[in-house]
Amino acid sequence: MNESKGNPSEQKLSGSDSMNDLRLQAARKRLVESRDQEDALEGLREIAANFLGSEEIGLFRVDRGTATLQAFWSFGIDPEKYDLRRALGDAGLRRVMRGEYHVDLAAHDRSGATGKAQAFIPIRFANETVAIVAILRLLPQKHAFDSCDVELFKILSAEAGTPLFGPTAQSERPAEGRGMRA
Repeated sequence: MNESKGNPSEQKLSGSDSMNDLRLQAARKRLVESRDQEDALEGLREIAANFLGSEEIGLFRVDRGTATLQAFWSFGIDPEKYDLRRALGDAGLRRVMRGEYHVDLAAHDRSGATGKAQAFIPIRFANETVAIVAILRLLPQKHAFDSCDVELFKILSAEAGTPLFGPTAQSERPAEGRGMRA
């Protein structure tokens, strides 16, 4: 009797799911094993480049006392020239402050060229958004964020706060750059 091993497309999906699980485990491990804040920031850069397909990333601290967003760290962008509040808009900022990620899908201009996809990921600590990661302009070979990326957004949101800012989510170095009203 010849038994079927399953539909080839189902097997491919299982292999794809396994790869995604490995990717998520690797990202989680990279964050957890960070030696200090600088290593955690490097880990964030590696995750953005290797798993999300972007070499333009910014980390903005939320200062609840002054209701501002402060550029904290970046790679591939000049945080002094990047206006996070404008990029997010009021609705996007409210979503991120509530703890939801916000994706701005690539738009097409009149010439048909694709604009840039952006993702804004809240870094949560004790049920509060303490920072926002802005993932900007994807590499040319990646056109959009996918469902696997969303799972990675969830890990970053829930688990990056402690490696990046310590057990009390307090930054070890002063925020750099201009403040933007939250």
